[in-house]
Amino acid sequence: MVCAILAGCYLLSLVTSSFCLSYGHETIGIESRSLDAIYQAALKEKGTLKISWGGDGKSASTGIITAFTKRFPDVKFNLTVDLSKYHDSRADRTFDTSNGKDDGADVIVLQTVHDFPRWKEANRLLPYKVATWNDIQSPFKDEDGAFTGCFIYEFGIIVFNDNKVAKDIVPTSYHAFLKPEWRNKLALTYPNDDDAILCLFTLIVKRHGWTFINSLVSQNVTWLRGSGTPSELIAKPPSQNELTVSFAASTRVAAVVSSKLPTEDHYVTWPQTGAIFSSTKMPETAKLFMSYIMSDEWQATASASSGYATRKQFDKNGVLNQTLTNPLGFVTFMQDRTNVERWRFQFETTLGTPQGISPLLDNNIV
Repeated sequence: MVCAILAGCYLLSLVTSSFCLSYGHETIGIESRSLDAIYQAALKEKGTLKISWGGDGKSASTGIITAFTKRFPDVKFNLTVDLSKYHDSRADRTFDTSNGKDDGADVIVLQTVHDFPRWKEANRLLPYKVATWNDIQSPFKDEDGAFTGCFIYEFGIIVFNDNKVAKDIVPTSYHAFLKPEWRNKLALTYPNDDDAILCLFTLIVKRHGWTFINSLVSQNVTWLRGSGTPSELIAKPPSQNELTVSFAASTRVAAVVSSKLPTEDHYVTWPQTGAIFSSTKMPETAKLFMSYIMSDEWQATASASSGYATRKQFDKNGVLNQTLTNPLGFVTFMQDRTNVERWRFQFETTLGTPQGISPLLDNNIV
């Protein structure tokens, strides 16, 4: 049943408004300048580029901030990490209160993939096709250049501390974590605090039913805010806590010791999507940032951990050809906001509202 659902989602996303909206602009060409040439154009602009970067902790932006600063030392930019659901809300409020003159950011890179088609339809996005446009897989980019999937992110990968448990003992199916030996050792992100984690748990329920969730709760799970928090706690030595493993956490945290792909259960992948707001006063600098994150230089780094990428050249493991994950299924899931909210409250009924300190207290702002 789940395989059929994912296949249907894949086909549906190819024909929905995510990738087929009429933009009302003339066809634009692909960027022909080098990064250095765009950099020189950007240096003529005054101001500080504002970038809204979806994430839930300091580690979400450390790499890109360091790399972009080193590559373009004379560009002034402010990259703010926040949850995508707050970045998009903030952009909409700024747009409304400024009578459409400002979106609060120049560049925005988010998990909330459903936002980009409506922003495009409202002519709020500046069409731009980076130099590597033809290497970006078609399902992950808007045909008019309004937005593009920048990276493939994933949830549902099993992460564990191999100082606490031998690798060959760690299960590769979620259901196996209901065994007594995993009691008190699971650290999971609240599904009702993050849409991608929520999508993962909907797939789990569709396969294993609500009895699985009830049994999981009885394992005395440590539920946490922020997808990076479980990995960071798991990485701590045995003397500090019992937490050993997670299947609902970010693998893009330096503290993660080891990881495994599920071999039976479906996990979630999605194209973290970026765009330039048309209200930007620094279009060349914005184009420089988008060009850099889609360049060979940064894509090699961004795709290294999973082997998945929106660009063909770096998609070594072929994310669209996997049988246990479907990034376009997440796109379809996100478009149906009524369904998303229904699922969110189903989990909140069981788990309560997310508790704990916000992982955003260590926001990285440059």
